[in-house]
Amino acid sequence: MKNSKGIGKFELLTMIVIGTIAIVLILWYFIGVANRERYTTLRKNASSLSQTISTNINSFPNTEIGYLGEAIRYGYITGVSSPFSGKSCSQSESKVEMIDAKPIVTLRCDNFLIDKVDASKDYETLPIYKVSEWSTTKPKGKSESRTLYNCLDGGKEQYPEYTEEAYFVSLVNNDYGSNHFNAATIRNECKVVSKTFYRTKTLLK
Repeated sequence: MKNSKGIGKFELLTMIVIGTIAIVLILWYFIGVANRERYTTLRKNASSLSQTISTNINSFPNTEIGYLGEAIRYGYITGVSSPFSGKSCSQSESKVEMIDAKPIVTLRCDNFLIDKVDASKDYETLPIYKVSEWSTTKPKGKSESRTLYNCLDGGKEQYPEYTEEAYFVSLVNNDYGSNHFNAATIRNECKVVSKTFYRTKTLLK
């Protein structure tokens, strides 16, 4: 049976299916292009953070490691935004470590992570991981763990998140006017608490 324009039902259905497939392919293409641009921006941000912190590392209290949060606090950078959501990247996990005089950068934005790489060479090849949020519950399957710190002041957790030791010490020194180099010496300012956290980590690009 044909409609008034002479197109059969089968032909019409075929045209709809082909049209739908074409739309899906076009959307898939543009989404892929957009994601590639976001990955490139993330890599560029890591390279820029590496250069900014390593250039000024001698002005940081710990000249072996500098965090994004510290760089913002000292006025070297206004912040780094996620190319995926526009939200601020992690100030406590994004950092540059000076290892054998080389800047090794970590940048976490949302659940995307560039993890401990030398971004001073070819940033376009930096691996990008998808990570879950840190949790005290160990997930099934492969995961990584880390001991993170906070402190109790008046019986309440002083900071909204648990962070790795070096950044935690930096926060305490800044907030209490102290001069500690590790968590073990922090006694008078607040009660140090630590927990083991877990997360999953999957290579994307």
